[in-house]
Amino acid sequence: QDTGEEGGAPLSKEDEAKASAMLADYEAARTAGNPEVAEAAADKLREKYPDSEPAHKLDGTLDEVRKAAEASRETERLRKLWIYQDNAVGKGVQHSASIYSRVPDLGEDAPAAAPDAQLVLRDHPDWGRSVYLLLQQSKFACGKPCTLQLSFDEGPLETWPGKQADSGKGPALFIEDEPRFMKALPKAKSLRIVLPKGSGNLGSLSFEVAGFDRTKY
Repeated sequence: QDTGEEGGAPLSKEDEAKASAMLADYEAARTAGNPEVAEAAADKLREKYPDSEPAHKLDGTLDEVRKAAEASRETERLRKLWIYQDNAVGKGVQHSASIYSRVPDLGEDAPAAAPDAQLVLRDHPDWGRSVYLLLQQSKFACGKPCTLQLSFDEGPLETWPGKQADSGKGPALFIEDEPRFMKALPKAKSLRIVLPKGSGNLGSLSFEVAGFDRTKY
């Protein structure tokens, strides 16, 4: 059977029907708001019948579909950065949401770098709501007064009160104004935290927080 891959040779009626069906799948997914499914259907059509009339009909909308598919993948990537847990504590349930700090991309051949910290949101049945950092280092000294600087979405750095504690697995640093933090977080895409100078070997941390889902916390 001629697939129409050489110089635009005409398709057999059977292949023409298959190409038209692939285009129909593409259009159905596109109009239903499923750009990743539509993109896959378009790629299949272009690979199988690149010079067919149905393949050429993709030209007007495929660029937009690819952009939407990429945005959908990025949204899903950001969602997956967050970890949500519900654990029984005493007579109640502790809810938490956490995300690791961003690490530099060292390239395909290099091993992935380990995160420097984990940002944790915790709603404890006895202790209430807290926001804190679990630092991946053995020693840390916040100083007195204990303060740190936060910036949401590349905004100006602002000073926040902190409190150092021991998590049992390493140093923890609480961000004391939880209500203020939770007011800013759901609207933010990124968060930068500058730690106190001389506190340890960490200078600043960055988090991609855009995928936070408050309903899961």
